[in-house]
Amino acid sequence: MKPIRSLLLVSALFALPAVASAAAAKKAAAEAIPKLPPMSEAQALAVLNSDAGVQEKARACQELGNYAGPKSVSALAALLDHEHLGDYARSGLEGIKDDSAGKALRDALPRLQGRQLAGAINSIGVRRDSAAVAELQKLALDTKRGAAAEAVASLGLIGNADAAKALQQVLASGPADVRTPAAHAALVAAEHLAKAGNAAAARKLLDAVTKALPSSFVAETARKQAAALKGR
Repeated sequence: MKPIRSLLLVSALFALPAVASAAAAKKAAAEAIPKLPPMSEAQALAVLNSDAGVQEKARACQELGNYAGPKSVSALAALLDHEHLGDYARSGLEGIKDDSAGKALRDALPRLQGRQLAGAINSIGVRRDSAAVAELQKLALDTKRGAAAEAVASLGLIGNADAAKALQQVLASGPADVRTPAAHAALVAAEHLAKAGNAAAARKLLDAVTKALPSSFVAETARKQAAALKGR
């Protein structure tokens, strides 16, 4: 599928006059690529359970992320450690609103490694899955798994009181090379806390940043954020 579409795109571009504008080239290229009809959930699941190629299955994962429900979760979860489809599968789970999708991502963390582990952690953060805070804290403090930076970033995105406490622990006693990314994550979490009406927790977290990295630019930013919270 992809080679044919690529050839159509190239043909369309070479057919344009040399003086054609960039806008005209973009329009012609878009018209040259055939638009594929959307798959139903049943069709996408059928593709995943078939002998279809990687490209077809990747598209099925993306389609499921757009509109699928709980019955698609197990099929996507089974692909999370796939070398080529893992990123598409976790992206699909990321888009499914049901809690079972979040559980599938959390349950996969112990078995995933490298890029797949980092990707699943990122998806958990995008989902703001508060049930993952304890596991993310462990990963943030575990130098052997190699995903500490991703773990603290996701704690920052979750940004609730429990995530703030986890970040405070990382800032106070975590590995030295994780404290700077943890500080940046803490700034994000503090914004979430403040928007949620928990200014006290936000100030406490920002104070932890200034104590952990007192002379850093991120500490100066934390001081400014804390000053903006006065009276709240």
